[in-house]
Amino acid sequence: MHVIAKKSARLVLVMFIVTTATYFLLQLLPGDPARTVVGAEGTAEQYEQVRRELGLDKPILERYVNWLGSLARGDLGNSLVPPTLNVSEMIQTRLPVTIELAVLAILIALVLAIPVALASAYRAGGSFDRIASTIAFALISLPSFVLAIFLVFLLVFYPQLVQPVVVGALVCVVGWLARRTTRISREYPPGNKRTRYLAGGLGGAAGVALVALVLSVAWPDFPRQGFARISDAGIVANLNSLFLPALALALTEAAVLMKVLYGDLTQTLKEDFVLSAKAKGMPAPRVLFRDALRPSSFSLITVAGVALGRLLGGTVIIETIFNLPGMGSMLVQAILGKDYPVVLGGVLVLALGYVALNAVVDISYTYLDPRLRRGRV
Repeated sequence: MHVIAKKSARLVLVMFIVTTATYFLLQLLPGDPARTVVGAEGTAEQYEQVRRELGLDKPILERYVNWLGSLARGDLGNSLVPPTLNVSEMIQTRLPVTIELAVLAILIALVLAIPVALASAYRAGGSFDRIASTIAFALISLPSFVLAIFLVFLLVFYPQLVQPVVVGALVCVVGWLARRTTRISREYPPGNKRTRYLAGGLGGAAGVALVALVLSVAWPDFPRQGFARISDAGIVANLNSLFLPALALALTEAAVLMKVLYGDLTQTLKEDFVLSAKAKGMPAPRVLFRDALRPSSFSLITVAGVALGRLLGGTVIIETIFNLPGMGSMLVQAILGKDYPVVLGGVLVLALGYVALNAVVDISYTYLDPRLRRGRV
């Protein structure tokens, strides 16, 4: 409880610093909110009247104290740009889109990173390891918006080039899984374990084959932009509208997560308990998933949690490219329109989410590693 109280106090302090810095930095931006409300053709009297109504004629410290008082009551104010909307309601509408996009991106990144890291670490220095490392470094060096443009070019405008490549790759994976499962199953003694392993491996190959068959017959039609809400279009259309932006974000995160997990796995695979399992003739899947993955996933979980918090506030460009009604596009429009209440409310919520996720990761890190609680690290 002492650790949680200490981290929570730091969270409050960080949020105060963020909100204060954001408020005063916004005051330094060029432009007049009154001109945003009235328009460029307004008179000096109209501008002055709007400034009085918005409280802009008061000293900046007084305005800041008034804003903090409204914030303490849960009131984020109203937007300045017509049609005037409640900022809290705007955030409630747009925040779920950003959260879903960030969570989906992290899930895709983990699905891509974990098997690649396992295969690379088990045959460290091999051809697959070298190819995976090269691709990972290339993805890390590319900004997400470049990947987004590349994905739109291939999957939206020229899907006929991608479909045979993906289907062919999946067919190769089916053959590799079936062959490897049959070969490794011979390492198990006859009995239930061999049967279960064969059933699992061949079942996985059958699943991949089914995916290849479906994609060869009905390739999904990805939209260029826009967002389909679950309540309006259903879960399938919703995921279809978010797949490309989530994949654009996930590719870079997957490369980072893969390198983190790979580094831990290469060290874990040298530990005595893993070497002992190999010496006993344990099959490679059991050594990787049961003996090596669990103790090596500590840093992976930490980095994934931090990445999720970063994605909550880092989807601005992706949301703009794909025209998604999320927090990022809302903030861009608000900044361009000098809509200060919307900018303050959006930054506050995103900063709160980022800091809260980092606090959760930090607290969980402390409880998972007893050495940190005892001050030994």
